[in-house]
Amino acid sequence: MNLNRNSYNHIRSFEDFENEKMKLYYQIKLSEKKLELRYIELTSFLNPMRFVPLLINSWLAPIAASIKNLIVGFFTNKENESNPKEEKEEKTV
Repeated sequence: MNLNRNSYNHIRSFEDFENEKMKLYYQIKLSEKKLELRYIELTSFLNPMRFVPLLINSWLAPIAASIKNLIVGFFTNKENESNPKEEKEEKTV
């Protein structure tokens, strides 16, 4: 704020002074309420309960994929082991 500039030149009476005082008071209250709203928004955004599902989803997806790969690998290995034996039996018959 520029200290040389007087922004209160419009005050000519006590009534103007009182109006300016109330205006400044309401501006301060508005700023405080905006700050409180920002604080509430920030705390709700950073709430740990919001991060739990995110963490579970991010950890569960790779674990589920690896379990799926293990299961698929287990059954494909069983099929591969049984197929050569069946092929050998078919060739000998």
